[in-house]
Amino acid sequence: MTDENQICNAKGASKNPLNRKFAQEIIPIAIFGALWLVLIADLSQHWATNREYSFGWFVPVLCAYLFLIGWRTRPPAELARSIVARWIFWTAGVALLPTWLIAQANPDWRLINWLLAVEVVALSLCAIYFVGGRSWLKHFGFSVCFILASVPWPAAVEIFVIRELSRTVTALTVAALNLFHIWATQHGYLVELKGGLVGIDEACSGIRSLQATLMLSLFFGELHRGTMLRRVVLLLCGALIAFLCNIGRTLSLVTVAVKDGIDGMTNWHDPLGFTALAVCFLFVWLLARLVLGPIPKIAPRSDAPTLATIAGKWLLGLGAWLLFTVIGTEVWYRSHETKENLRWSFLWPVHKREFAEVSFSKADANTLGFDQARGASWANEDGSRWIAYFFNWGEGSPYSRIRARTHRPENCLPAAGYKLLEDRGTITIKAKNLFIGFHSFNFEHEGEQFYVFFCLWEARPEKSERAGIGREWERLFRLESVLRGERNLAQQALEVIISGFDTPEKAEAALRREIGALIKV
Repeated sequence: MTDENQICNAKGASKNPLNRKFAQEIIPIAIFGALWLVLIADLSQHWATNREYSFGWFVPVLCAYLFLIGWRTRPPAELARSIVARWIFWTAGVALLPTWLIAQANPDWRLINWLLAVEVVALSLCAIYFVGGRSWLKHFGFSVCFILASVPWPAAVEIFVIRELSRTVTALTVAALNLFHIWATQHGYLVELKGGLVGIDEACSGIRSLQATLMLSLFFGELHRGTMLRRVVLLLCGALIAFLCNIGRTLSLVTVAVKDGIDGMTNWHDPLGFTALAVCFLFVWLLARLVLGPIPKIAPRSDAPTLATIAGKWLLGLGAWLLFTVIGTEVWYRSHETKENLRWSFLWPVHKREFAEVSFSKADANTLGFDQARGASWANEDGSRWIAYFFNWGEGSPYSRIRARTHRPENCLPAAGYKLLEDRGTITIKAKNLFIGFHSFNFEHEGEQFYVFFCLWEARPEKSERAGIGREWERLFRLESVLRGERNLAQQALEVIISGFDTPEKAEAALRREIGALIKV
């Protein structure tokens, strides 16, 4: 690798210093800058749609800041001797095309987000190794890998953490209120007060402040050049600070609800949230000074010349491949676009007994980010009660798919005090000439059985049962969407909650009877 670089440097040497600077500095910066812009464009879809990851906008800036500090204090370059780096470089480079192609059709697939991030990080680390050897890899490694702090957690991990945090926050809040002789009781993630119910949502669970605090603790650990042990201590203490700050915030909100009523709490929800986040950051900064000491003053090195540059053909090959990846992917999906996508609407049974509109809170509307939504409840002649929610997200934006998959009954209803009894899998119901897949669940709430049927529909060109939730969550189906060139499709979600039946089979039979009159193609 070293001989090849030296040969390339010798051939590329020019009497004109501007040409040499262009070849050795400007071209690599442009190519790797474009590579990182591709990664940021992918991750920013989650930063913009999921408020739990809104801190991600700051991470690329902090990465650049740490890298610039490292550049001023870089050690002397060493020879790049490992042949493994070549294989990693080309493997990660070739993998960019399929990863980016899949990401366009599946912006909500977090596994792909991680793969793309790891590929970009691997390419960057290999480039650093080629230029400065192992000493540079160790010196700049953290600033490059720090971007991984902004990649969304795997959904299963995130949901588990949210559930446990919500349950713990709710229990501690109720215990604190009872300690001060304020009557309160816990129902799942709900706090029941004399004036009503207070829900502990994702923001109140503390997941946002926890993730942001972990990111900030990692940043301060590197900025202060702390030892590994001190960094771990700062990370654990930061998590504890985030948890305690959120307990204080939640307790303050519930206290406001006790004093001014549930409606009065709404005005304090966001201000107290931002205040808790600011206090959390302040304490982490102070703790970093205490645990890690002051930021070390390291004088810039003037004796650390660059040993080599990346081989010209390698660099130009990566640039050409990146250009082909982006343009080729765009051509592929644009060539498959069609305006004849199938959508349907929900006919609300306004003639039913006790028909009433169900409103959405501002927090729910902001979380789901729908373009259109409506909810209603009614009663049937057989004594059953129905609640339905119908959501629409427009086509043309990757945000629609991400937002449409934010809501799942098995994740959201437990926050309202419902207990999941059984996941009955997917059923297919014929309505008009459509075959619609519904995911079926059994819940219990205050001793009553509730049967939930949830459908997620993408407006695809073909009329088939593949468009329902029956296969929406399968990995193979996600890959089939890539082969069909489907991306940025309009999204629809229908959730029907039925009570009044003693078995799930009777509730399913009732849905099959009613759905034909409720769907309009």
